[in-house]
Amino acid sequence: MYKTPIKILQLEKGDYHTLLSGSVGGHRVRIVLDTGASHSCIDKLFVNQIFPEMNLERNEGVNAGIASTGFEVLVADLPDVRIGRFHLKTFPNTAVIDFSHINGAYRMLHRKPFQMILGNDFCVNHKAVIDYDRELFLFQK
Repeated sequence: MYKTPIKILQLEKGDYHTLLSGSVGGHRVRIVLDTGASHSCIDKLFVNQIFPEMNLERNEGVNAGIASTGFEVLVADLPDVRIGRFHLKTFPNTAVIDFSHINGAYRMLHRKPFQMILGNDFCVNHKAVIDYDRELFLFQK
């Protein structure tokens, strides 16, 4: 069982995001843990800056999210993903999307931007549990 600390970030009164720290390809990332996101994803700007040669493929499936549909989704296999002591040599088939609208809202709230969303795909596959009392994210390999 892996355990990593979480931070509960209050965006506005009654609105919260759950944050984790990690790294992708040796670069630190701020991660939003989002069990409502069906698929984990990473910011396209971050990928383009850190991995300019990475092969990004177009996702031809239905692309829908809260408040929007039909936005462009690319997919990539992310190298060397770490969350606490947990390590994946490759995080396969990760959605690559433009986070500018989300991070723009974060900036308006005087919050630091984030680079990755850890979605329900990861939580289900790794039998994850969020312990809000102890501020821990627990999951299996």
